[in-house]
Amino acid sequence: MVEFELIEELKSLQKYDSRVNLGIGDDCAILPQRAGFETLVTTDLLLDGVHFRTEVDSLKKIARKSLAVNLSDIAAMAGTPTAAFISLVFPKTWNAQRARQLFQELVHAAQEFQIPIAGGDTNTWSNPLAINVLIYGEVEQGQAILRSGAQPGDQICVSGPLGGSIFGRQFTFTPRISEAKWLRKNARVTSMIDLSDGLISDLEHILEESSVGAEIFAEKIPISEDVGQSVDGISPLDHALSDGEDFELLWTMSPAELEKVLNLQSCPVNIIPVGIITKTLGCHLVDEQGQKSPCSLQGFVHKFHEDS
Repeated sequence: MVEFELIEELKSLQKYDSRVNLGIGDDCAILPQRAGFETLVTTDLLLDGVHFRTEVDSLKKIARKSLAVNLSDIAAMAGTPTAAFISLVFPKTWNAQRARQLFQELVHAAQEFQIPIAGGDTNTWSNPLAINVLIYGEVEQGQAILRSGAQPGDQICVSGPLGGSIFGRQFTFTPRISEAKWLRKNARVTSMIDLSDGLISDLEHILEESSVGAEIFAEKIPISEDVGQSVDGISPLDHALSDGEDFELLWTMSPAELEKVLNLQSCPVNIIPVGIITKTLGCHLVDEQGQKSPCSLQGFVHKFHEDS
């Protein structure tokens, strides 16, 4: 049937390079292991009705986002993506042509991001579309940027405006892979994360892993122009602090390192300082008058039925 026809079609669309020794067509893919490098692995499950809506969003947007959100995780550790594995569970109400179109859009997205699709799986069920993407990447031995290295006095920086995802930015962003790699090679970055759940929520992961606190300066937060369109009663600042799926980088570095990279004429990264790491645990928002208040906002969180 159609499943194997689709797989064969996907196989025919792939052109592998040295990152993949054996791709689609056998029980396993074979990837080379380079001496002096470590392997990065990340995966995300995207669901119709949660991460996209098939009745509204085009298959092109859905395919691109499915790959991009995973590539953003590779960027967060300053790695290089090497291969993608995509598993799809199609609704039984779909026909072969629609499934084929999604396959083709995934290939186009993979070509845009210059990453080969080396394998995966397909299935059908009586529920909405589900897409699971697993990305393999690599980074030089010991050079991955973790969440656990932030130090008191470090500057907290982001790579772009925040709060625009609710207006569709999550379908159009470009993973900050080249920016993260540039930072790793040209500066001592002490910690890094990508902004998938919101500035405050994702910063909390760094604070927890590094056992430090933070002060965020409200007047320094770069707010997306799209937020000005909001009519939901939430302030632009709150959108910038708590909206998920901005997929910018958030990282920490010493003031000396920050000054160094800002003075480099060749710096290709949009570097926006927004706060400082503190010895005192917890996250505080500092307003324009210097008044501090606890960061009480929370980004997107998946909840179970009994959660309030």
